Amino acid sequence: MSIKRAAPVFVVFCLAVPAAAQERHHREAPEESVAAPKAASPQCSLGVVYDDGVFNNAYSLGNGDPGDSTVVMRLDLPAGTTGLDQVCLCFSRGTASTPSSMSFNVVVYNDNGPGGVPGTLIASVPATASSIPLFPGSQFYSVNLAGAVALPDTSVYVGASWPGGELLMCGDRSSTTPQRLNYGSFNAGLSWTHMSSLFTANPPRAMGIRADPSAGPPPTCTPTDTALCLNGGRFRVEATYETTSGLAGSARVVKLTDETGYLWFFSATNVEAVVKVLNACGLNNRFWVFAGGLTNVRTVITVTDTRTGAVKTYVNPQVTAFQPIQDTSAFATCP
Repeated sequence: MSIKRAAPVFVVFCLAVPAAAQERHHREAPEESVAAPKAASPQCSLGVVYDDGVFNNAYSLGNGDPGDSTVVMRLDLPAGTTGLDQVCLCFSRGTASTPSSMSFNVVVYNDNGPGGVPGTLIASVPATASSIPLFPGSQFYSVNLAGAVALPDTSVYVGASWPGGELLMCGDRSSTTPQRLNYGSFNAGLSWTHMSSLFTANPPRAMGIRADPSAGPPPTCTPTDTALCLNGGRFRVEATYETTSGLAGSARVVKLTDETGYLWFFSATNVEAVVKVLNACGLNNRFWVFAGGLTNVRTVITVTDTRTGAVKTYVNPQVTAFQPIQDTSAFATCP
């Protein structure tokens, strides 16, 4: 529907709900008119910013129930970024009867989902937005994340989970704004749909999502033939072995991914164990250590958090089938 407002232009907001009860509402400026630019707040203005400050659309999913709407945008952060000092999110509301305040969560996801969509939840931080202006007005809300999130790398999805409905996130669809990867979810991140598929008539190019990156101490893990550096180089994995005949030595390591590698003792073609270190700070505020082995010799695996110096040691006894390691409380050293 198109609704003319007191201002001399038409404006746009878009709303989507699940297919079972899908409606799309939009208010759109005529082609010859240009929406007045919204002066963005200084919050996050010196950080990672993709919008041009002109929010000519606002978007939402769901019916206004808590957690109905989750929208994220991929941020490509500067080299050396290890966390986020703050995230700034732009909101508006569609009608005068819509509540002017709400609780929401800032969410951060790894980009390790299928095909690069949002995958592992890294962090979910509660926040509040108050005095939300009526569209076409908009306001950035800054949320302090310093020390609350440890990033697996410099490409992550950042956004918000909020009630949705007539509570809207700002969007920039200016033709000069580079197209970003923007995804929406009706089910709190269990599945994702590209925003251009949700809003085919008025897809956003960039959402009103900004962030100030932070750089922590550089990792001190140096990879060698016997030292595996995982999770951004923060965790060093080493191992030793000993046979019943007294043959002993240091395991050789081979890195597979940023989170995973394997060990061999006697021959490079003979894999003895696989180890991974996972960032689960967004789940239980821990880094997890998992390992599986294909050996029955005595094996000692040592994992060191090089940022804090914390150490975890796992021992498989002699002449014992390697028991799986699933330590979901290994390192309480987030971020």
